[in-house]
Order: sequence, then structure tokens, then C-alpha cells
Amino acid sequence: MTEPTPSRAPEPSWEECMALLDRLPSLPTEERVEAIEKLIRNPSPVIRERALRTGAAVVSDERLESYLREGADDVVRNAGLEMLKMRGARGLPLAIRLLRDPDPDVVLQSVLALGHVRDLRALEPLRSALNHEEVNVQAAAIEAVGKLGDSRAIPDLLPFLEEDPWLQMATVQALGELRSPAAVSPLGELLTDLMVGPIAAEALARTGGRKAFRYLAEHWLRFEEETDPETMLPLLAHVLEGLPSIPRGQEELRESLGKLLDEEDDEVRLSAARSLLALGAGDEDDEALELLTESQSDPAVLPACLGQRKDLVPRLLSRPGKTRAWGFLLAARHPQSVEVEPLAAALTDEVPPPDLLGPITKALSRIRNQALADALLATYLQASPDYRSALGPAMASHRDHLAEAIERREDLEREARWVLKAQLGLDLEALEQEIVELDDDETRRRVVEQLADRSELVARLPWEEWLAKDPAGYGPLAAKVAAESGVRELVPHLREQLTQRPNPDLIRAVGELGDRESVPVLLEILDQGADRLTPLLLESLGRIGGPEARGAIREAILEDRCEPRIAYRALSLCAIEEDDALFRRAVGHSDWYVRLACAEVLGRFVRPENLAALSQLAADPVGIVSQRALAFLEA
Repeated sequence: MTEPTPSRAPEPSWEECMALLDRLPSLPTEERVEAIEKLIRNPSPVIRERALRTGAAVVSDERLESYLREGADDVVRNAGLEMLKMRGARGLPLAIRLLRDPDPDVVLQSVLALGHVRDLRALEPLRSALNHEEVNVQAAAIEAVGKLGDSRAIPDLLPFLEEDPWLQMATVQALGELRSPAAVSPLGELLTDLMVGPIAAEALARTGGRKAFRYLAEHWLRFEEETDPETMLPLLAHVLEGLPSIPRGQEELRESLGKLLDEEDDEVRLSAARSLLALGAGDEDDEALELLTESQSDPAVLPACLGQRKDLVPRLLSRPGKTRAWGFLLAARHPQSVEVEPLAAALTDEVPPPDLLGPITKALSRIRNQALADALLATYLQASPDYRSALGPAMASHRDHLAEAIERREDLEREARWVLKAQLGLDLEALEQEIVELDDDETRRRVVEQLADRSELVARLPWEEWLAKDPAGYGPLAAKVAAESGVRELVPHLREQLTQRPNPDLIRAVGELGDRESVPVLLEILDQGADRLTPLLLESLGRIGGPEARGAIREAILEDRCEPRIAYRALSLCAIEEDDALFRRAVGHSDWYVRLACAEVLGRFVRPENLAALSQLAADPVGIVSQRALAFLEA
């Protein structure tokens, strides 16, 4: 009678696996490895990924090597490869050693890992692997060498262009990865090959340059009827867009591409339009621009085909929406070649999108002109307060011209005039006097709030008088001004207000300014048990630091008076070496944010017990924690 086969233990549920993942940081190393070997079989990508990352840190070289040799279990073997990849440079010695293994499958795994790591120290070992007797290993070694991006390997790769198609394709792809001019001619000669020709065209497009362009253009013109335009034209456009200047004498190519603007296929039409625009000024520009505008291109990113077309700036700026945005971006790229009138007209016609302010500021800062300053002032006055502050750098570059524009504008409201003058640093003494003499407190507060970062002005204002007159109205404003401008002269007034009427703005301000004398006041508020203020109080104490602040935060941690992540983060801001024991005890905490704070603190103080704790954190299932711990260990 046959013995019954023991039933296999049921696979753990998703909930059980997640619970096991959460316990991983606190498990002893051997138990953690056993848990990982269970978790890598879970079909959930999230669970498997976190288990593999932990395994990459804690599984020994010997055990990892046994995974790679597991011929009967694809899951385990694949897990071994993924862990070796995740080790990065730390896995390099093991991967290089395994290149000499007698088992071709193990050698293949090590080659794949080295290709993933992309460490130049692997170049010489991989060049040796090119001569391996197993064709799969050779192909993987060719691809890995290509990923390293070192053109010194090209002489080793070129002979494989005459080998069997499998190695030939791997070599063409590798040469494309290397992007070396030395590979352009060998790749160009393969364009007519029925099997590897399309891959060679893609490799040429990756390499780029004038020589690659000539090969692709000549191939297109010669075999236009037989070549698939959906494949070839995007590559041709890509190479054209990457050339440092517009190529000359391409009338035949322009004529060929112009016929394709009426094609039914949208991608073919768009690729032809991109190529024509990159070829320079021509009769097809308007139609090509229309096609480009209809595409899904991002208005905040200048299409590469327009990069050299400074002649198009006026035309682009005259059109609203996406096309005008490209005009601003192109003007920023060629500021010395831009006519002022179209740029000024575009600014006054429509407030540019906020994500274009960087390029616009760059362009405006290089073009000094009164008409442009007038347009900039008009744009400023139309914009929201947040937008206005972002225009600051552009305004500063036109300071003198703007001063004239402000004086000429009789319709300019008093408040806007004050803010503009302060931002430009004009007549600060007179401006200070006007703000002080203002009768309307609400207007004054609104103006001063907009000038919070102008330290040279706000430091001279009579804060003591204002706070005495209206502490509730001016207290939060003083806190904001002090925090944004860094004016420490306000700190005594803030401390007094904090004693009388604590609020989040004041607590945050004394913390950001690092005022040690505010610590007793903060501790007193903390002892009063205002739970809603506790997180902010701990954060400010952490920013200030010192024995009293650290003691209060430690007490809050031990007495569980606040969310652990807030308290540990606060202590991490001011921790000294004697605090590291508290953080060592928390490396197995269930909250990953606490474990991240532990990594930050333990990485500061190098001692054996801290390194051991960092090693445990390096195996953390949460990527940011393990990466931070690894960074400290490697340093």
C-alpha cells in the first residue's frame, strides 16, 4: 500500500505576508532569511519586491550563490539574480567570481547582474566573457558591455557583426548603447540587411551626429518606396533634432518629406513635420507648425525640432496658447537674437503660465529695454500675488527701466507702488516712512506681508510699537516676517508674544530662528498639555536643540505623548551621541518613518554598535530606509 503524500502547507494569505513584512526589521537574521524565502513566492509584486530588497541586504554570499545554482526551482533562481542586481556595487565581487564558474547557467546569471549594475570595474571581466563557449553567455556579455557605455570595447564587439544572427543583433544593440562615432560606419553598412537593418537604424539614431544623419537620409532617399516610414521617419527626426546646427543642402530630402505632410498616418505626418522644422526655414513651416501644435507636446518643454529655429520666435509669440509658450522658451535659448517688440507684445497680451517663468526670466534678464520693462510691469499688475513673487528675478534685472515705468504710471495703486518699490530696492527710507504713517492697519499688514522677505526694510519698522498697540493683529505677521526674512531683531518681541498668547505661527518662527531663550517658554506650553500644539512644539524644540529641548523630546517619546514619527524626527534634528542608544532600540519600530530617523542619527555617530544597527536597517523592506542606511555604511 502506497504511503499518502504529505499535504503541502497552504500558502500564507496576502494579509499574513504583509504582517510578516512589517515584522522583518525586528526578526533575527536567520529567521528573517527564512521569512524572505517564503515571501519571494508570493505572486504580489509589492510583497516580492520588498522581500527581495531585504534579501539583497541580509542573505549571505554563500546562500545567494546556492539560489543561483537552483536548477529545479525557477522562482528561487530568479530571486537570487534579482537580489544580486539589487546589491549594486556591493555584489560586484561575487558576480565577477561567478564568471569563472563551470556551470554556464551560473555564468549567465552573473553576466546579467553585471549588466544591470553598470559598474566600469566589470568591463575587463565581461570582455573575457565574450569568449565563452556558450552562445547565450556571449550574447548576454555583449549586451552587458554595451550597457557599461565604454567605447573602448568596440573593437571587441565588431567581429560579432559577422557571427550568427543572435549575436549580430546583440552586437548592434550594444553599439547603439555605446553611442560612439567609431561605430557609425559599421552600423551604416548594415542598413540594407533585412534582419538587422531596422535595429542598425535605431542604433544610428541613438548615436546621432552628422555622419549618422547622412547614412539615414541617404538610405531613406534610396529606398523610400520600400522603407516603412513609421519606423524610419521618427529615427530621422530624432537625429536631425540632435544636430548642433541646421544641415545645409537638403533640398531633395525636404521635397521628399514635404509630400508626407498629407499622409493619413498621424505619426508619419508628425515625424515629417519635425524633420522639416529641424532642417531650417522653408515653405512648409506653417503647416509643420500646425501639425506640431496639434500633437500632445508639453507647452512647458520646447520641442527639439525648434531648438535651432530662432527665426521662428516672432511667429511663435504671435500665436496664443502652446505655440506662444514655445516662443518664450525659444527666446530664452537665443536671447541675443530676439526682437524686443514681439516679446513685449506677447507679455502684455497674455500672462504666461507659471511653469514658464524660469525660461522667461532667463530671456528677460539678458534683454534690457524700456519697452520690455513696460510690458513686464503690465504683466506683474495682472498677476496674482504668488505669481508676482515668482517674477521677482525678472523684475530685478530691469530695475532701472522699471523705476521709470513706475513713475510714469499715474494709474498705479498706492499699495502696488509700495510693493514694487520695495522689491526693487527703490527709495526704502521714504517707503518706510509712508508705511509707518499709514492710518489703515489692515492695509499696512497686507503690504508688509508682501514684503516679508525684504529684510533691509522690515527690520527698520516699529514692531515694538505695533505689537503693543495690537498684539493679536501684528503678532502672526511679526512671526511670518521674522521667519521669512531671518531678522533676529524681532525675536525678543516674538518671545514676549509667545508667553502671552501662544499660537502656531509664533512657535514655528522661534524654532526656525533657533532661539535658545524661547526653550523655557516652549517647555511651559508643552507642560500645559495643549495636544494640538504638541507636534509643532516638539519640532521647534528639535530645531533649536540643547539639553533642555532634547530632554523634553526624549520624555515625550518615552511617555508616548505624541506620534512616534513626529517625536523621533524632532529628536533626530538635535540628537547628540548619547542619544544613539534610544535610536538603536527603535530600529525595529513598526513605523518606517521612525526607522528612517534612526538611520539618520546612527549614521552620524560611528561606533560598532551603531554600524550593527545600520546593517539591520540596510535590510529594511522600505526602500528609502535601506538606501539611507546603506549610504552611511558605504561612507
